Amino acid sequence: MAKNPVLDLPLGDVMRSEIALPLQHVLHLYTVGNFLSAWRNPRNHKSIEQVFDSPEQAHHAVAVCAAWLGITVAVSNDPKLGWWWPQDQKSQSVQA
Repeated sequence: MAKNPVLDLPLGDVMRSEIALPLQHVLHLYTVGNFLSAWRNPRNHKSIEQVFDSPEQAHHAVAVCAAWLGITVAVSNDPKLGWWWPQDQKSQSVQA
């Protein structure tokens, strides 16, 4: 168990399955803690960004996960970047 329970959250619980599954099966990132730890190494950025709809979306996901731990990361909140939260995709498809 990590010092902060947020670090143990499965990615499938906080990200759309189309994003979480490749992160888990290809990059072997299973939890929020794994995701943030991998992001700390700049060599991993490109492979992580390719799983998301855009690099900006990946940066936003990192910023949100870091914010849950009380770490401030600057990021814009532009709805044109697309959604990575599982709930947002459902509400977006209902509005379309």
